[in-house]
Amino acid sequence: MSRPFSARAALCVVLPAVLALSGCSKSSDELAAEAAIRAATGHDVKVDRDGDQVTVKTDEGEMRIAGGDDLALPDGFPDDIYLPPQYRVTSVMDMGGTHVVSLSAHGRAGAMFEEARDSMQKAGWQQTMAMQHDADNAMLAFEKGDRASVLSFSGAGNDEVQVGVQLRETQQQ
Repeated sequence: MSRPFSARAALCVVLPAVLALSGCSKSSDELAAEAAIRAATGHDVKVDRDGDQVTVKTDEGEMRIAGGDDLALPDGFPDDIYLPPQYRVTSVMDMGGTHVVSLSAHGRAGAMFEEARDSMQKAGWQQTMAMQHDADNAMLAFEKGDRASVLSFSGAGNDEVQVGVQLRETQQQ
């Protein structure tokens, strides 16, 4: 595993926890996040928090994460990516060519899995992976041109499904 991928993976794990911190002053949150990221990645970072949005800056670029009850999709989010008919955006992460969006939707994970497969293929995406652990947990992966997307579905049997959408630009050969 290369060092940049390890750093990105660690940031994806550490930063959602930063959004969950409570009871600390803004500067304490930022210092704690900087220390945690430095320990996990070996990279120096600068963390700026503004309400429910966190921006992490490194010498390699910038990553923004927002969390809340009713967020908007990122500007320019493509319309050829499956989204459930009714959903709420609960978190958004933008990290140098990769967008990760978490949604909460009404429905069943298994049905959304099938809807997503059909929708993505009709939009010209080629399925590269499908995995269904049980009726409430599934994942799909697709490629289209220079983009790759992973969709995950996690339900609890109560008609509420957590949908994860990861979209990234693939490396040009």
